[in-house]
Amino acid sequence: EARVRACAARGRVNTTIFTSRAHADPSRTHATMGKSTTTSKPSAAAAAAATSSRMAPTGDVIPLKTAKKSTKHTLPRVIYVGHVPHGFYEAQMREYFGQFGDVTRVKVSRNKKTGKSKHYAFVEFKHPEVAAIVAESMNNYLLANQVLQVVLVPPEKVHEKTFEGTGTKFKVVPWQRRAAAAHNKERTESEQVKRNKGLVKAEDKRRAKIAAAGIDYDFPGYKSILKTEAPKTPKTKAAAGTTKTKNTKTPAKKEAVEEVKAEKKVAKAKTPATKKAPAAKEEPTSGKKPTPVAKKTRGALKRAQETPAKPAKKAKK
Repeated sequence: EARVRACAARGRVNTTIFTSRAHADPSRTHATMGKSTTTSKPSAAAAAAATSSRMAPTGDVIPLKTAKKSTKHTLPRVIYVGHVPHGFYEAQMREYFGQFGDVTRVKVSRNKKTGKSKHYAFVEFKHPEVAAIVAESMNNYLLANQVLQVVLVPPEKVHEKTFEGTGTKFKVVPWQRRAAAAHNKERTESEQVKRNKGLVKAEDKRRAKIAAAGIDYDFPGYKSILKTEAPKTPKTKAAAGTTKTKNTKTPAKKEAVEEVKAEKKVAKAKTPATKKAPAAKEEPTSGKKPTPVAKKTRGALKRAQETPAKPAKKAKK
């Protein structure tokens, strides 16, 4: 460098030295004006401007988006419990697995209609180390005649709705009762007409299928039933008042009834009333009352005579 400076001061520059130094240190810039050559370092502002112009988007390159940091835990904290026995439900699982560590959530899969267990569940722990210990120690564990299957579930495989509805008591919905009430409810005239149209339409489709199959079969269906049924007309209060009349008998009917009554009275007067005599009480043949022994049968009497009487017990001293 001292040699280059001396040459520059004298006005003589060695081109070989200049080119070698320029290639060796590209950060330096050399400017030659006439017979003199100078070297200078770029400033920080110039370097920043050069880098920004170099990094500016030209349209040929699509800038990459910065990846968001995942908030999920990298280690699994949820375990799958299979072959769950009867009676080992949410409260029992929380109490049992709570011996290993803090349990945050428990979900036993149940049937939507009956509410009965499907015999598998998911348990979430606060710490992933505890979940790993539970999966290792409780897998193939015999509990209430059932071999438990306990496996760790990776975080990416845990569905967002896995623990939906935890902490709420399952209520059994009476689906059959609801369906029966909806089927047997009282319908208005318009609803009944709509229902009958649907029944007749479905019956016509059935008849068409039977005919398409080549079967000659006719049966009385909803059409014949609906024809025989009389349309129900709602009774108003005014109409009900006019239609209700007292049951008044005609004079011919009155005379006939009176004649029948008179005939019955005459027949009763002709036949004398015969009172039934009280039944005579059967008196015993002998004056004495029958003893309890006489009431017994012959076999009982013979047995009583044959068996000897037991000797009286001696009095204690």
